[in-house]
Amino acid sequence: MQELVYIRPDLKGKTVYFFPTLDKYYEGVLMYEAKEKKTYVYSVKGDCKFDTFSKWISYLQDRGYFKGRRSAVATIFLEANPTSPSIASILSTSNYTSYWKTKSLINTADVLSSIQEKILPGGEFAGTAVQKINEGLEFHFFKEGQLEKKLLILIKSGLHRYEVYVFDRIVQEKYLPFPIKEMRRTLDEIINIIRYVFSISICYGQSTHGNLFLIINFI
Repeated sequence: MQELVYIRPDLKGKTVYFFPTLDKYYEGVLMYEAKEKKTYVYSVKGDCKFDTFSKWISYLQDRGYFKGRRSAVATIFLEANPTSPSIASILSTSNYTSYWKTKSLINTADVLSSIQEKILPGGEFAGTAVQKINEGLEFHFFKEGQLEKKLLILIKSGLHRYEVYVFDRIVQEKYLPFPIKEMRRTLDEIINIIRYVFSISICYGQSTHGNLFLIINFI
């Protein structure tokens, strides 16, 4: 920890994030005591401070917040994102790049890069509008100039979940051919989900009771 702040003095007072797993983190704040000329990490969980990262991690482990051993330099990050560089990248250690196998994690940039040609005129998803949102990506699918379907791909810590809307009404998971809960997915799986929603055929009308009903077909 002392070496980290020596290399990056701008980190004094900054928040760091310890990830015991890909989808959970604990916050700490780097505190510098000028009189002692020493850096501590203040643990938000437990309201206490430690003079090494390892002691902080051991404290969390002893209280049952995670199981198993963790590498401090490889599981503590400067952002609330385990796909970002860990503090090991600053300390120039050799094992930080593969700890969480981050190359297998798919982010918004990967998805956008893979579909940028598909949404152009003549492309597979022509007429589709896509925009970044705080949690991930939002896709709009139009029919005759009207917004018909919407797909939200929500990304957190390398895990993806989905929300599908038809005429602004959310579609329950039981009517979809894929799970919507948070889980890790490959880029091909994500593209296939976009393809499914793009291809949904919607029929709607009035029931015998006067209520609007929808028939969703996958073609």
